[in-house]
Amino acid sequence: KVKRIALPGALLQIVVTVALGAFAASTWGWSLSAGLVFGLSLSVASTVVLLRALEGNGQLATANGQIAMGWLVVEDLVMVLVLVLIPALADAGSDTEAMFIPLLTVLGKIALFVVVMLTVGRRLLPRALWWLAETGSPELFRLGVTAFAISIAFAAAELFSVSFALGAFFA
Repeated sequence: KVKRIALPGALLQIVVTVALGAFAASTWGWSLSAGLVFGLSLSVASTVVLLRALEGNGQLATANGQIAMGWLVVEDLVMVLVLVLIPALADAGSDTEAMFIPLLTVLGKIALFVVVMLTVGRRLLPRALWWLAETGSPELFRLGVTAFAISIAFAAAELFSVSFALGAFFA
């Protein structure tokens, strides 16, 4: 319900912070890619820390608290995308033209993953979970959920060449 404020606000804040960080890094003689990573590092806030602070002050349910949490969720999603893209950009090195092919490849993989998760995840997974639930065995249901989560995490990690932990985050 706060997406009209949180989405453009968070994206603008990320862009401005990355630009300022990259500018500062360039004045220090850093490469463009190092400056972008520096700026991205500066643009991230801790969702958990802010959540605790808002809860502690009783402001989580307020409009400003909801906007702040929505803002941080957008930041977190952008940073997951960045974590997937950084290895592709690092492989390109300092050659700006060489970074577009790996970047497009990774973006294509992300699009494929999203399409598969939206089709398979919306159709097959709920049916499989209902089937497991109808067996009446809570152990079998837990085992099925765990197997699905691990399979999705492994597939995401292999597809994007990222750590299994990041693949688990996707799952």
